[in-house]
Amino acid sequence: MKRAFFLMLGIVVSIGCFAWSLRGTDTESLKAGFANANYWTLPIMLALLFGFYWLKTWRWQLLLAPVAPLTIRQLFSPMLIGFAANNLLPAHLGEFIRVFFVRQKHGVPASTVLSTVILERIFDVLSILTLFGIGLAFTDDLPDHYRHYAMLLGAAASGVVFAVVIYLVWTEHFIGMVGWVLSLCPFLPAKLSTGLVGMLRKGGDGLMALKSGKVVALVVVTSLLQWLLNGLIAYVALWAFHIDVTPATGLIVTGVTAFGVTIPSTPGYFGVIQMCFEVSMRAQQLKPDPSFVFGSSVYYHMSMYIPVTILGLYFLQQSGLSLKDLQKASEKPSEAPLVTVPE
Repeated sequence: MKRAFFLMLGIVVSIGCFAWSLRGTDTESLKAGFANANYWTLPIMLALLFGFYWLKTWRWQLLLAPVAPLTIRQLFSPMLIGFAANNLLPAHLGEFIRVFFVRQKHGVPASTVLSTVILERIFDVLSILTLFGIGLAFTDDLPDHYRHYAMLLGAAASGVVFAVVIYLVWTEHFIGMVGWVLSLCPFLPAKLSTGLVGMLRKGGDGLMALKSGKVVALVVVTSLLQWLLNGLIAYVALWAFHIDVTPATGLIVTGVTAFGVTIPSTPGYFGVIQMCFEVSMRAQQLKPDPSFVFGSSVYYHMSMYIPVTILGLYFLQQSGLSLKDLQKASEKPSEAPLVTVPE
């Protein structure tokens, strides 16, 4: 019942976002936008997309290296399978699915792999906020309240950084502090509190990579570069539809989209991405033809959705599993079948 509720909620949200993003568009303008778009930009966007996922896989390899010295080639297929699953399955199950792949294939504890995924998200948030701030800095006539919200996000990101630093440097003290805070919350189930503390303790092994200054620098650089490439994909998509913007707009679109896709929606974030493009244009007080903005958002969306889904399904087929198997594995890890990932 709960799953059906969230599925229906996602469908309603996606339909609402689509309807909102279509305001001001008309059929003839949409046809003209798609007819006159520069599709020679597609190879550029695909090259940027490959760079995005290659950097993302390299960063994952760096985080796993102390406990599982795997190669980029070994991790690339689980990465793509996970993101393809996000495109096809509800509830962002792709993150858990790639955790199970690495656990089953290479024997790495799930809690350790999950800790690296959590770290990825932290560095993603920090990188997106950094590039979003750079985009804002190079954008004229931005409303003051948008700058205010950006500063609040920056403050929140700084708080996350501070917590991560404490966890890295004083791991046991941090875990003890978390345990103490949880003990002050009697309404929380004891199993949840114990599980969280246990995950933090086991996950400490997965954080060993960040005790090296060189690795930290590489993780930061790869995080910034991958989201810079994502911003360039958005910029190229807008440029392909003859919308006069700068690369800074691409960074802003990436920032808005990255946080927009966290709201409940259908797998693949249909409607949400289209709405985020329109919100980004309005936030910068840009007034291109709404039909062209919508067209560029579809171009951006499909240039990533289709190749990632196809490649992910290919790697999945090579492993001998199905999406149903993966969904079952993500929900009941103890029943997950042995995974054979092509290397």
